[in-house]
Amino acid sequence: MRIPIAVIFVAISVIGDWQLAYVIDRLPFNMPEPVETFIRLCLSVTGNDNLANPDDMEVLALLFYWALSALLIGAFLYAGARGLHSLRVIKNSQKSI
Repeated sequence: MRIPIAVIFVAISVIGDWQLAYVIDRLPFNMPEPVETFIRLCLSVTGNDNLANPDDMEVLALLFYWALSALLIGAFLYAGARGLHSLRVIKNSQKSI
């Protein structure tokens, strides 16, 4: 029973962060300076300085936003699953009394 639930949570997470990244991509704003600095730092640490041109930076920023939204949606799903589990435990313990 755990595997289908895990597959459902992964599917919800992937769909949710895809949609959240799409919303972020559609917002009309320039790339924030801390995001650009973080991406440039990661590129210099990994030795990929050739990807630091403006065209690649936009795609890397979109990938960064997708990863952040995946973490955010995953954290919400995990918190929701833990909350439902604790409610189910409380409900089952009240039945046995």
